[in-house]
Amino acid sequence: MEKMRNGENEEMRDANDILAEQQRELERIRKKRHHRGNMEGVRKVLNVLFLVLALVGIVLYFSKPDQHVYGMTIIAIGMVVKIAEFFIRFMF
Repeated sequence: MEKMRNGENEEMRDANDILAEQQRELERIRKKRHHRGNMEGVRKVLNVLFLVLALVGIVLYFSKPDQHVYGMTIIAIGMVVKIAEFFIRFMF
C-alpha cells in the first residue's frame, strides 16, 4: 500500500515538473512575441509602402510607354523596401 502511494507521489511530481516546464516555455514565447511586436508597426508601414510603390510603378510602366524606365525604377525601389522588411522580420 505504501509503495502505491510513493508511486502516485512520484507521478504527481513528474506531472508537476512537466507542467512547470511548459509554463516556462510559454513565458519565453510570450516574451519573444512581445519583443517582436515592437517591430510589427515598422513592418506594416514597409509593406504598405511596398504595395503603393509596386502599384504606382506598374501603372506608370503600362500607361506611359515612353517612360518604362521610371516605372521599373519605382518598382525596383519597392523591391528594396520589401527586402528591408524581410530582413527586419527575420532579424527581430
